[in-house]
Amino acid sequence: MRTLKIMLLASATSVAAFAAQAADAIYQAPEAPAATESYSAPAGNWSGAYVGGGLTYDFGKFTGSNDGRDAKDLGGTLYGGYNMQSGSIVYGAEADISYAGEDGSAGSQAPVGSLKGTQGVNGSVRGRVGYDLNPFLVYGTAGLAVANHELEGGGTNDEKLAAGYTVGAGVETFVTDNITARVEYRYSDYQKRDFNLGGSTISRGFDDHSVKVGMGVKF
Repeated sequence: MRTLKIMLLASATSVAAFAAQAADAIYQAPEAPAATESYSAPAGNWSGAYVGGGLTYDFGKFTGSNDGRDAKDLGGTLYGGYNMQSGSIVYGAEADISYAGEDGSAGSQAPVGSLKGTQGVNGSVRGRVGYDLNPFLVYGTAGLAVANHELEGGGTNDEKLAAGYTVGAGVETFVTDNITARVEYRYSDYQKRDFNLGGSTISRGFDDHSVKVGMGVKF
C-alpha cells in the first residue's frame, strides 16, 4: 500500500509539472513583430541641361483695340535650359523662342484710320523654380520677354522691337529616363513703342496669354 501511495504521489507531481509547463507555453506573450521600414519614393533626377520644342496657342491684345483679345493664332516654340536640384527643390534658367503670327485690331487713329497689329517672333529668358512630386515637376517661371511688333495702317507699316516681362506656371513629367513632356501657361506684357505711319507717330503696346505644350530631351 505504501508503495502504491508513493507511485501515485510521484505521478501527480509529474502531471502538475507538465501542466505548469503547458500553461506557460500557452499564456506566454508573443513577441512584437519587427518594425517595418517606412518607404518614400526617391526624388527624380531633374539636374542637367535640356532642350525641347512644342506647340503654342496665343491670344493677345494691342492697346487701342476695342475688339478684345482678337490677336490669336497657333504657333511653335523651341526652348532650352539647365536645372539644378536640391532635395525636392528644382531651380534653374530657361530661354525660348516662339512664333505664332498673331494679328488683330490695334484701334484707329487719324489721319491713318484703322490699324492692324501683328506680333511676330518673340522670346524670353527666365528663371524657374519647382517642386519635385516624382515623376511630376510643378514649377513657376518669370523673366524678360522680347517680341517683334508690326503696325499697319493707311497703306504704310512700321516694325519695332518691344521688351516686357513674362510670368507663368507649368507641370512637367518624365516620359522615359530622359524624355519629358510639359504643359505651361504664360502671361507676357510688352512696353508701348512709337510707330511711324505716314508721318504720324502712333504709340501701341501689347499683352499676351499663351498656352504651351511641349516635349524635351534631358542630357
